[in-house]
Amino acid sequence: MNNQYLRYPAFLKENIEAIVASYAFDKKTEIPAEDTMSQLKKSPLLKILQENRSDGVGTLSEVMFVCRELGKVDASLGWLVGVSNSAWSMRGNFELCDITSASMEENALMSMVLGRPGDLKLAPDGKGWLLSGQWKYSSGFPWSSYFFGLAMAEDNQVRVVVVPSDKLEVVAEWNSSGLVGTQSVMVSASDIYIPEQFAIDYQPIISGEFKKGSVEPSYSRYFTGVLMNCLVGTILGATESALSFVTENAERPIAGSTYTSMSCSGPVRYELGRLSSSLDSLVCLAEYNACVVDNAVHNGMQSLTDAQRVDIRSRATQIMRGCTDIVHSLLWLYGSSGIDKSCPLEKIWRDVNVGARHGGFAKLVPEELAGVTLLGGDPTSISRMF
Repeated sequence: MNNQYLRYPAFLKENIEAIVASYAFDKKTEIPAEDTMSQLKKSPLLKILQENRSDGVGTLSEVMFVCRELGKVDASLGWLVGVSNSAWSMRGNFELCDITSASMEENALMSMVLGRPGDLKLAPDGKGWLLSGQWKYSSGFPWSSYFFGLAMAEDNQVRVVVVPSDKLEVVAEWNSSGLVGTQSVMVSASDIYIPEQFAIDYQPIISGEFKKGSVEPSYSRYFTGVLMNCLVGTILGATESALSFVTENAERPIAGSTYTSMSCSGPVRYELGRLSSSLDSLVCLAEYNACVVDNAVHNGMQSLTDAQRVDIRSRATQIMRGCTDIVHSLLWLYGSSGIDKSCPLEKIWRDVNVGARHGGFAKLVPEELAGVTLLGGDPTSISRMF
């Protein structure tokens, strides 16, 4: 732990330490232990952005910090907390009954996928919906209480739906090489009934136009900015852990040279210094992104412009790409033993590379959105995810 805690409420430190103290995972499967997940499911760290908290809604900066700290322990752990906080910000758009709200409170870990939509059709009695479809990459689903996903109705409108997780079926396991502990499985629904209020229009939410009731401050209409920053936090934490590991092991000799240790090598010292500065710059960029959203939320619920939201996604993408570059360079310094399965660097390398290629950051779409916007074009002609 570090002096950055001085900038955040004490309860964050206490709950981070509680999760870290309970942390264990199966070394063969890399799945967190049941005791760890039991502790996590009741942790307030999952719902920092919850509306109507007795002590007031938290900040995105706090979420990012928590994800960074947990990402240093295990990127999967921080990722689950990031996704759940994003889901809690989405939950703020729904008017749900007391029973549903109580169930969410009992197990605060929620899963969410906002990729390819499923299908919605009106229930036979005209009250509510029947939901069908499949959703990949459902992070944390095996432990979750509720699932948020997208579905398209017969009017061609995409809606966000919320479904009790025990109503869905896992139809494909999570076989990724990294972030294994997130258990981002594929789930399926077949004509599952959901009440009318469990499905709401998606476009106003993602465009920042949706206003629900009089609850302020609320992150419910800043969804994309929230998601992007929650996810980068854990990857930054994992990258910090990689840098610390190499630095702490800098007394290892360099084979095939006269250097008695890595720390005696000028080029190695130079590279470690460069990578440390690069990582510090990425952390500052992430903190700036979070502050843009926090300032809008906590200063009268100001709307972010398309250019601001595009830039948030683009900057988050550069953070992710920067983290993969740093971890790659650290492995180059450390040598082939760094990708031995017994070495912590090997798992970090897999986790960072998988996390950075999340659909929100991949395939050069964020960069193109920024370029189109810079040239005065319409970014919605490419994507509405910003």
